[in-house]
Parts: sequence; C-alpha cells; structure tokens
Amino acid sequence: MSLIDAPVRSAMTKDVKTIEATKTLADCIKIMRDANIGSLVVVAKDLTPVGIFTERDLVRKMAEKGHGILGLPMAQVMNKPLTIISPVATIWDAVTLMGRADIRRLPVVENGHLVGILTERDVFRLILAQQNLLLESVSESFPAATKEQLRGIAGHFGLERPPGPAGAGAGLDDFRGESES
Repeated sequence: MSLIDAPVRSAMTKDVKTIEATKTLADCIKIMRDANIGSLVVVAKDLTPVGIFTERDLVRKMAEKGHGILGLPMAQVMNKPLTIISPVATIWDAVTLMGRADIRRLPVVENGHLVGILTERDVFRLILAQQNLLLESVSESFPAATKEQLRGIAGHFGLERPPGPAGAGAGLDDFRGESES
C-alpha cells in the first residue's frame, strides 16, 4: 500500500485531549500546558466534537482582545465549523484537506464520535517511516560500505534523527528500533 493510499486510521493519534464547550479559555490553557499539547478539540456535553482551539488561536485572540478573554467559554473562542475527516479516508485526502483549509490538525470522526486526530507531525512521521523502510530494504542488497554511503546520503537529506538526549546519534536502523552491531 502506498503512502497516499494509507488510511488516516494508520497514522492518527488516538488519545485526543478534549474540553467541553462550557469550560473557560483559562481551563483550556491549563490543560494544554499540563498535557504539553498544542490543541484541544472542543466537545458538546454529549462529547460530539464542535470546534478546536490551538496555540495559534491563543496568540491571535490574546493579541486582539487581551487577558479579558480568559474567562470566556470555549464556545465563544473556538474555531468552528470544525473541519473533520473519516478514519477510512486516505492520507492523501487528509493532506489535501489540510492544505486547502490551511490547518495543521484534523479531528478524526466516525459516526459522530471523535476517534482520533491527525496532525502534520503524524503525517511527517509516516512519510519518514516509509522512506526509511524503503532505504533499509534497498540497502540490504548492498555491501556494508554502500550501506554507510546510503546512510550518509540519507543524513544529508535530513532522514536521520538529530542526537537524542544522551547525545547519541540515531541511524536509519534506529527508526525501526534496531541497530547494526
């Protein structure tokens, strides 16, 4: 299956943080900070998704209206109508929709229920994973010296992760949780 034909379900984040439309913007900011996330899907009392609020929205709203908006309910500050996608839609459909709507996050809804969210980061991870699998499968037929050359080429194009917290570099094999030794 090609990347463009992959279903949204295969790349989406399933643990979606939400906030009720009656909660305040201050509540929203606290949840986003505590969860270290950049957005919350706003839901009605029956948990139906009705809007979204992002860090970008916060900056814009605060610049326009100041701190006085912190007590407003999410229903008044959220982005609506909500642009959504089905979990069986393709990644291509999602990327196209995100581009046309100029958004970075797409709530994934099935039968009126929020089942996930697809972000630009999720799509980027999927692209990197597929490219690295292709490089690994192609490089298996080459001698070790050629594999190192391929790794160098991949690094040149940004397909290697930067050094991790411990300062160790990550090679192509590390994307699959393996390493050559």
